[in-house]
Amino acid sequence: MKLLEDAAKEALRDAGIEVPRGVVAAGADEAAAAARELAGDGGRVAIKALVAAGRRGKGGAVAVVDVGQARGAAERILGLELQGAKVARLWVEQAVDIASELYLAFAWGTLAPRLVVSRHGGVDVESAGHADPAALVTREIDPVDGLRTWQAAAAWDAAGVPSALVPKLAALTVALYRAFRACDALMLEVNPLAVTPAGAPRVVGAMMEVDDNALFRHPAWEAMAEDSAGPGGRPLTAGERAVAHANRTLPGGATRYTELDGDIGLLVSGGGASLYQHDLVLEYGGRPANHTDFSPAPTPDKLVAVIDAIFARPQVRGLLIGCNVLQLARCDLIVEALAIVLRRRGIDASRVPIVLRLFGPMEAEARAIAAQFPGVHYLPAGTSLAQACREIVEAVRALPAGADA
Repeated sequence: MKLLEDAAKEALRDAGIEVPRGVVAAGADEAAAAARELAGDGGRVAIKALVAAGRRGKGGAVAVVDVGQARGAAERILGLELQGAKVARLWVEQAVDIASELYLAFAWGTLAPRLVVSRHGGVDVESAGHADPAALVTREIDPVDGLRTWQAAAAWDAAGVPSALVPKLAALTVALYRAFRACDALMLEVNPLAVTPAGAPRVVGAMMEVDDNALFRHPAWEAMAEDSAGPGGRPLTAGERAVAHANRTLPGGATRYTELDGDIGLLVSGGGASLYQHDLVLEYGGRPANHTDFSPAPTPDKLVAVIDAIFARPQVRGLLIGCNVLQLARCDLIVEALAIVLRRRGIDASRVPIVLRLFGPMEAEARAIAAQFPGVHYLPAGTSLAQACREIVEAVRALPAGADA
């Protein structure tokens, strides 16, 4: 789940970190009024698109202007489209005088969190990193001991910032890491991390992505989950929103659902096994209509929400349900969820290829449920994931043009 800049900065402020004061505006008039409130008549403000998309500065969606220019800047930014997301709201905040720009980020590596710092920041941080790789420093953080002040100082010193800045940057970095952990964040990026003419580091740009499995510890963010951006910052679709709502409000293991442009629905799980099946469908010439994954012990209602979202899309022409035996999900619960959706939507399984690769607990009961729907192909025990993917691709390919669910 991506936090927009207003929520990310509120979380940092709650952690005791100084951030510019800001206001959310839904239109140009609100933006102009917010600018006057924040900076008076002669000050300057930053106006930013409030979307979960990176490279806003590159896309013309950030403007630092005099208060009198706020309305015009807001009118120009509203309606822009960034990575599939249309700008409908703005973040208006006090402008910070910037002498230089740095970069800081926390993210998770293979086994531990990582700190990334650079003496170059701002909209050209990527190109600056290529031109001056020595300025970009990465350090792993011990997940038990955390980040020590001396470790943060050493990272900034290695990045080549002026020595006088190192103690202040180290203290701010440790505070940001504490906020990163307290927020159950997967990523926190501060760009730019500004240095004022007086030599004070300030958080100016902030993006945060948090673990949606930890939202029960952050009730204020739970309602935002259904408004969180999809891949690439695009808005969630109606189906993705419905599954997110079910995942948030119903008990049981977590479910994830992302819509794509293909015609083969996928209810696949098992982490690596779900990715493996997705890639196999592509390798055999199929086009996935979605990607899914769900944790062990899914509840039938959550599975119904996912399968219903899959079949709600008119381009879906077939469905693969595939789980590894080691997933240890009850097979009958998965097939019962399928049966509920087939009955509810009046889907004729003899005309819509449905391939099941489900082995494990309650398999006999699952096969009995599937047998009630002629056309559902429940694969024999021992069939590989690869063969299941090949079968659904070939079955959909054999359909007459125009056939759908």
